[in-house]
Amino acid sequence: MKNLSQAADLPKLISLKEGDHAAFLDVYNLLHIKIFRFFFKRVLLHDTAKDLTQQCFIRLWQYRHTLSEEHSMEKQVFIIARNLLINHIKKETTRKRLQLLHSQTLGKEMVQPSTAGHFEVSSEVSAAIDTLPPIRKKVIMLKAFYGCSNKEIAAQMSISIKTVEDHVSKAFRHIRQAGGEKLFPQQG
Repeated sequence: MKNLSQAADLPKLISLKEGDHAAFLDVYNLLHIKIFRFFFKRVLLHDTAKDLTQQCFIRLWQYRHTLSEEHSMEKQVFIIARNLLINHIKKETTRKRLQLLHSQTLGKEMVQPSTAGHFEVSSEVSAAIDTLPPIRKKVIMLKAFYGCSNKEIAAQMSISIKTVEDHVSKAFRHIRQAGGEKLFPQQG
């Protein structure tokens, strides 16, 4: 049996499902502070909590047609928020792990193939990579050290595959010019 608040929510929920912008604004005004506090309590960063709150309500609007009339509006909005938080935590964990791996990779000093067939980075190459523009540096790190394909890099960085290819070729050219010719000989 539905509780009293669910019964009161039902007309608003039905209006929202049908695309009523005023009903959406009512839900937003009613819940945005609670959702913000939910995120802020867990991420402890004002801007991140604000962004996640905004994403929550964007997702509510985008998927309004999937809302259930069996559950309260607040419960469904908090389910969306919880899923966004889980995704955010996973992304942050991955980003921190890659950042740590990147800093460890740049700390290597010799150019010697290891038993696993991987190469350690010389200080010359490391210095050349450090002088690259930030986006190009990220592209080359993902390509050369993490083995990502151009398609994966393009998707992760929200750029085209052609742009990735351009960054890779310019990065390798820069590294060769900076003294990495023995590692990345010019093909041709």
